[in-house]
Amino acid sequence: MSILKLFGKGFQTASKKSRLLVYLWLVNILFALIIIVPFYFLVQGDFENSFSGESLSTFSPLWLGDIIYKYQNVFPAVVGGLLIPGLLFVLLYVFLNGGIIGRIAAAEEKINLAGFFSDCGKYFWRFVRVSLMSLVGYVVVLGILMKIVSIPFEAWIKNASGDWSNIIAQNLKFLITILLLSVVQMFFDYVRISLVLEASTKTLRASSSTLSFLAGRFFKAWPLYLLVDVFLAAGSILLWVLGNQIPKGIGGLVVLFFWIQIVIVFRLWVKLVFFTTEYHFYRAHKF
Repeated sequence: MSILKLFGKGFQTASKKSRLLVYLWLVNILFALIIIVPFYFLVQGDFENSFSGESLSTFSPLWLGDIIYKYQNVFPAVVGGLLIPGLLFVLLYVFLNGGIIGRIAAAEEKINLAGFFSDCGKYFWRFVRVSLMSLVGYVVVLGILMKIVSIPFEAWIKNASGDWSNIIAQNLKFLITILLLSVVQMFFDYVRISLVLEASTKTLRASSSTLSFLAGRFFKAWPLYLLVDVFLAAGSILLWVLGNQIPKGIGGLVVLFFWIQIVIVFRLWVKLVFFTTEYHFYRAHKF
């Protein structure tokens, strides 16, 4: 099956599994409320009667200065308050990925909330191990491979005669970084899919099997992955351009809120497309 056919089949499956989007969007909203609401009431309680509180809706350096001055002794706690939600968000998506891939693999089953969360729990610890393994991959790319790749670019930049050469070198270096990271991400996506489709609990064995699977098919799997990446980039740029046309004012804030939800749903849907295209590629070449 050609890359374009797999891409189209992935789109079709993602559309059929659209109920997953509702679940994912609701979980995102709930998580955001849990994180944002306590902070909102803290700010309101401390600043609603202050001069700087009048500018909360528009953001003011004076208000930010008030917060920094008042809470300067608890800065580590504030940093922790940012890092912990970030870590919880990562764990949340490790959890949700099990439900996404599990429901995609259950092709003939009707999607319901019970089945979705059952798969989330079923694959959670396997996917935690995969995520920890993926950290090693990212460290190898960013800490080792990029240092090697940077050597000719540093020589290029050093001998550059103008700003344009410097800009081109930096952009090429950035592009190579993105491409290498995409390989790591794609590989561990297939490890997750392998764990689900093969009903395996052995992450190391699944990683070894995935390495063998992709070794002879890399130049088919990677272009498919990059095709979805291009779609994501094009859609994101279009949404960003259209979002900049939203007028200011109260009405604009209402429109902006709904526009942000559209952006979130789009990114969640593309996430489904990544997994569905990879799922169909794996099935087409493995079974």
